[in-house]
Amino acid sequence: MVTMRQVKFVLFILVAIGIMGASLWYAFDTASKASLKDYVGDEVWYVPAARNTLHRLGLQAHYVHNGYEGVNVIFASDKDKLKYRHFVDEALVIYKGNMSATISYKEFPGMYVEIPREKMDKFLKHLEDNIPPEAYYVVTGYQYPDKDNIQNYLNTEHPFLGKDFIMLSMLLFGDYPYDWRVPGLVLYGLLQLLVLLTAYRITKSYLASLIALFFAAVDPTLQATAVTAMLDIYVAAFVMIFVFLLTYGWRNLSGLGIGLGAATKLSGAFGYPVLFLRLLADLKGETDWKKGVRIVVVLALLGGAIVAYAEHRAGFWDAKYFYILTLLTLLALAEFSYSSRDAVKELVYVLNAGLILPLVGFIIPELPIIKAYGFDPWLRDFLGSFKWHLSYKGENPWTAPFWEWFYNGNSFHFHFNPDVVASTNPTLLLFMIVAIFAIPYVWKRRGEGALVPFGVFWSTVLLFALQYAMGGKTQFSFYATALVPEAAVVMGVVVYDIVNWEAFTDSLLDYLYWLGRICRIGRFVDYVENKRAEKEEKAEETTAPTILPSIPLPPTVYVQYHGLPKKRAVEREAKRREPKPGGLPRKGGKSESEKASEEDEENL
Repeated sequence: MVTMRQVKFVLFILVAIGIMGASLWYAFDTASKASLKDYVGDEVWYVPAARNTLHRLGLQAHYVHNGYEGVNVIFASDKDKLKYRHFVDEALVIYKGNMSATISYKEFPGMYVEIPREKMDKFLKHLEDNIPPEAYYVVTGYQYPDKDNIQNYLNTEHPFLGKDFIMLSMLLFGDYPYDWRVPGLVLYGLLQLLVLLTAYRITKSYLASLIALFFAAVDPTLQATAVTAMLDIYVAAFVMIFVFLLTYGWRNLSGLGIGLGAATKLSGAFGYPVLFLRLLADLKGETDWKKGVRIVVVLALLGGAIVAYAEHRAGFWDAKYFYILTLLTLLALAEFSYSSRDAVKELVYVLNAGLILPLVGFIIPELPIIKAYGFDPWLRDFLGSFKWHLSYKGENPWTAPFWEWFYNGNSFHFHFNPDVVASTNPTLLLFMIVAIFAIPYVWKRRGEGALVPFGVFWSTVLLFALQYAMGGKTQFSFYATALVPEAAVVMGVVVYDIVNWEAFTDSLLDYLYWLGRICRIGRFVDYVENKRAEKEEKAEETTAPTILPSIPLPPTVYVQYHGLPKKRAVEREAKRREPKPGGLPRKGGKSESEKASEEDEENL
């Protein structure tokens, strides 16, 4: 027998699939438009960097169009291009290349030609026989954008995980504009699923989960970065993976998740303070505060030693800083093992989740570029990029400082006709300011899980603000992509908790009742009638008069409701006076002793 609980679950799944399916259909359809079959936005940097890395690794991507395969012939210098270009033209004629597709690059010494696929080997052999090997090389695939030195560009100012996905797509599907975007589109779908699951984990509510999913699905910033091969959709996806893991209480995996976020773009690590505070909260229940402070000191010193070694290896710092920090780390470890040996388990836990796994998550995606470029050059470029990130890049019409993201002050246009615009959603982002006043209430109702997406959002905003204050004033609206998933979760959770949903739930019962009557589904009618009967019973229980036993009020209550008691005279017993010895009896009366003797006789 099918229960209403099962019906609700099926409806929840169907609505979620409908929302996700509609958003993904729109994204895939937009990404595959004919007008977008070229570089869009910052694809002019990221895609050539991926193609160049593949070439350095000895791998080739392929672009085939109408039976012709694209080939980039790169010369060592402009002089070599002038000297040997005619051999390329000659081979193009001999092997019946696509003359209309030939491009002679102006900004760097190179040519793009298209050769029939079955004659590609003969074409390459012709070049090999006529041009010295040191004067040229060949990169198969899509044509390069005509940018200065683009044939050598590796985009090492940003980490490499996003380019790893682009490289993988090139190898699996081909070097086509649409294929560059497929990984971002897939992660866009994964991001929506994680938003749904995270909101449900916090609230156990289908409605709250669908609200969060809706705001993630319709967000224009996510959509714009998903349909282009931008790094920011990868940042948003891995930030959401981190939030999901931390909300579910998987500390070690969340450390790995924050490392993967940083491996895409440094802003992906801006949620790290939330992980650090969560680890401190875990320590609070396991050990005393003094040992906790020692653990934090060891963590900071070990992290500092790693940074000092990297800076020394790159040639920026003197070796003495590494030696000093290493010595201090060893001393701190020795002191901890002596004074707090019972907390070694907690120390290993914090070092693993807070330092080792984030580093592993960051380093593994960098291995392809390290192998292609060399460890020391890669490290030097990466560490040197911090200065670039904190510098002003000059005037730009699309610049949008972080505070403008909240009201969509200056949207970044990736493409016109069709318009692909990284417009932020003021309803969502401004709500995060309002949520500051409601989050303590939600925290009490939902527990610490509700603080995770809220904390990651504001930690990211504050670190963007710090970047701006330190000189990195060239910020754009698409940087806000990393803020959207956690804001969507907070929107679903907070709105569900602070809005009175009785109007909606009663209306839904009415719709269900009408549907049951019209379609003759008795189960729906019975369900609604039972629900309303239960509601009436609860209402009667709450409104029924209660009979309390009579309890005497204490004096304070008596005074509060009836005022002070009136003063009444107290009857006092007459004092009995004993006669003094001697003296004369009173005139016309009996003495006291006589009266007493008479009373005694009467009593007898």
